[in-house]
Amino acid sequence: MGEKIGGNLLTSAVSPQRVFWATWLGWMLDGFDSSMYGYLLVAALTDLLPRSGVAASRANIGLYGGVLFSLFMLGWACSMFWGWAADRVGRVRVMTWTILVYSLFTGLCGLANGIALFAVFRFLAGFGIGGEWAAGTPLLQESVPERLRVRLAGWLHTATPTGLFLAAFVTLIAVNTLGWRGMFLLGILPALLTLYLRTNIPEPQRAEGEPPKRFSALFARGQARITWSAALMMACIIFGLWSSNFWAPTVVATRLLAQGKTAATAQTMGAVCGLVTNVGTLAGCLLMPWLTSVIGGRRKTAALFFLGAMVSVVLSYYVAIAWLDDLVLFIALLPLLGFFTNGVFALYTIWLPEMFPGCLRGTGSGFAFSFGRLFGAAGPTLIGALSALIGSYPITISALSLIYVLGLPVIFLAPETANRPLQ
Repeated sequence: MGEKIGGNLLTSAVSPQRVFWATWLGWMLDGFDSSMYGYLLVAALTDLLPRSGVAASRANIGLYGGVLFSLFMLGWACSMFWGWAADRVGRVRVMTWTILVYSLFTGLCGLANGIALFAVFRFLAGFGIGGEWAAGTPLLQESVPERLRVRLAGWLHTATPTGLFLAAFVTLIAVNTLGWRGMFLLGILPALLTLYLRTNIPEPQRAEGEPPKRFSALFARGQARITWSAALMMACIIFGLWSSNFWAPTVVATRLLAQGKTAATAQTMGAVCGLVTNVGTLAGCLLMPWLTSVIGGRRKTAALFFLGAMVSVVLSYYVAIAWLDDLVLFIALLPLLGFFTNGVFALYTIWLPEMFPGCLRGTGSGFAFSFGRLFGAAGPTLIGALSALIGSYPITISALSLIYVLGLPVIFLAPETANRPLQ
């Protein structure tokens, strides 16, 4: 006989560990590719802006850097297509396609000869990366025994900070040798994972009598409130993350350059910021299954992380940088920032798939995440534009951390799914 997996009785020779590590590797390489831009932004724009007839001033790097961040996230937002496809043609197949797309276009960023082509490649890389979540999370949750599901789903998000950590480490040791173009070309390597996925991981079986439903079923009576609460929570945490965490290397690099440090030193310290931040993120992801159990629910855990995220942003950017002008203190606070602003996503790898039935799991998870990215795409552009206007990244970032307070009421509109098996 089979074992209870995702609410269905299945028989499968594939081990939970194999599914977990295959999904984990896809996510890890997703994090590697997506975070590369944060470490290479200054070097890439310093080269590409003059090629496009724009001065590579500090203000222009902030402005165009923010726009490019937003275009990448708009590509993510368009990726709700992948969740819909995962419910119709299969989790493994769609996950394979997404990895191929984001690998190809990340690599092509290294061949761009101007800012416009670079922007197109960033948008398309975002489109591919955005689909990883909608296919990979249901794949794992539907393929492992219920007794392991919450733990493995929470730990799945450790892949993202590991990918961010790897990108920072590779930048630290190789950027001065390979240059920013060579670093982007490394981004094509994740495509090799697709060969393993297609030959070693089967599609999870789903309950009979549950054919894929129309996209409009997400907004039917009884489901609409769940869909919108999930989407708005994701909007808050994505807006908050991309308006704070990923600006740390840029804030440090630009301040060091203004102090007369070399570009190589600024680039190295930006990578160090990524490494330090991701220590906190990794801790948050590893602890998340335990925290949800101790705190006693998904909603209470979300509220704690929302408040913690706002406090950590204000302490890091406003107190340490804007008020005290202390880069050492800023770097010391980055693990706390990573723990709350990025670690919170581990909660949603557990919670989001629990909110939707199997026939809508990919579609619902994909819509919630993509809507969040669409709203969150405004964050980097606002940071870049407001910082260019008032001359301060830290003050702008601190002010926009209020998004977490605005998101608190939305948490309690979502269903509490703790201690319930997957639908």
